[in-house]
Amino acid sequence: MRIMILSHGHPELSTGGAERAAYSLFQRLKQDPAVDDVVFVARAEHQAIGHSALFGSFRGRQDEILAAPPPVDGFTFQSLGFDVLKQLVNELISAIKPDVVHVHHFIFWGVEIFELFKQAGVRVVFTIHEFAAVCANYGQMIKVDGRLCHAASPAECGLCFPARSAGKFFVRNTILQSMFDHVDAFIAPSAFLKERYVAWGLPDAKTHVIENLLDAEVIARGRARAALPVQEEPIVSNDEEARAIVFGFFGQINPFKGVDILLQAASALPDTLRKRIEIRIHGENRHYRETEFGKRVEELLADTKDVVRLMGSYRNEEVSDLMAACDWIVVPSIWWENSPVVIQEARMAGRPMICANIGGMAEKIDRSTDLLFPARSPGALAEVMRTVVRQQTRPNAQHLNDLATARSNADDIHFARHRTLYDTLLLPARWQPAAVRAEA
Repeated sequence: MRIMILSHGHPELSTGGAERAAYSLFQRLKQDPAVDDVVFVARAEHQAIGHSALFGSFRGRQDEILAAPPPVDGFTFQSLGFDVLKQLVNELISAIKPDVVHVHHFIFWGVEIFELFKQAGVRVVFTIHEFAAVCANYGQMIKVDGRLCHAASPAECGLCFPARSAGKFFVRNTILQSMFDHVDAFIAPSAFLKERYVAWGLPDAKTHVIENLLDAEVIARGRARAALPVQEEPIVSNDEEARAIVFGFFGQINPFKGVDILLQAASALPDTLRKRIEIRIHGENRHYRETEFGKRVEELLADTKDVVRLMGSYRNEEVSDLMAACDWIVVPSIWWENSPVVIQEARMAGRPMICANIGGMAEKIDRSTDLLFPARSPGALAEVMRTVVRQQTRPNAQHLNDLATARSNADDIHFARHRTLYDTLLLPARWQPAAVRAEA
């Protein structure tokens, strides 16, 4: 079996969760003796490739390719250079001869890639990472006035974007759904995401709920930490003797991840409690610094400089140790999320979480350990943090270790489900592997 993993970015060049999930699957497939060959193909700008050609290897690795497809229309995701895209796809197929292409995003490639691969006789799997096909507002299912969107339709989308008629959204849906007809199997990392897409029009029978894989280094460190003897930290009753409780935020600093919600919550805490906490912000995003959101964050940082530490960006292999240095991981996203990698990483690091109570966040947490708060409410988050500090709330360390072990074992199950799906798609006797087709 020959497999191509197609990503909208390389995790060494772009730090999003989808890129990391795609690369983690690639890592595992490389170790599978039943897989003859696997190649990771990541979209990149020509500057990253280093020359004007459509392709280039990443760091000289022959199984990691950077590709520069033509730009796409930001509304329909159709390629603005279809002939070039077709040439690019055909050259990939000719060089790699994949039996299966597993697409982890299409927004920078062009939605026609599904049809191009299918027409070439390659089985197509697509992992959905957000709502880009359903929602024209950055795929977040948030209305332009900031409210959460619970369902999409051409009429409702037209109200969000009055410059575009409902008819244009109908055409958009038709284009995207017709391209998705060429996908053999869809993967949704959360049941919540699947439900939204099936309601939009994806076939239920072809849409499978399979969790994303984690980076091998994250798994290894998590397993090593879970194997250590448990040492429960005694709860200190004297407030003045209690050490500071560290709340950690990990992820991109953008309008959807809720870092401003966390900062507002910290600002609302009384001085007596602020003296007993520390908030560490791990992440960076220069793109928003000159925006209204960026200015608001700067103001909040100035107001909370007594408790907030900006830790900067981090590498994936560092995340386990950075999380382990925190007492609680806060996931305050204001959109539905899907299956935030930060939740999976916090679980492997043996740390409890405080999460917004919507979408994939509410689905993925452990309710005996983690805490929820009403999404988008700084006051509610402040109240949860106040309770944690005053009551010195600390989940059972052994239980956290058990959850970490269970999550690491689950990664093997998630990988096996990916492999089973590939095998099933190639089962029919009428289906010839790409290598056989190439020799014919």
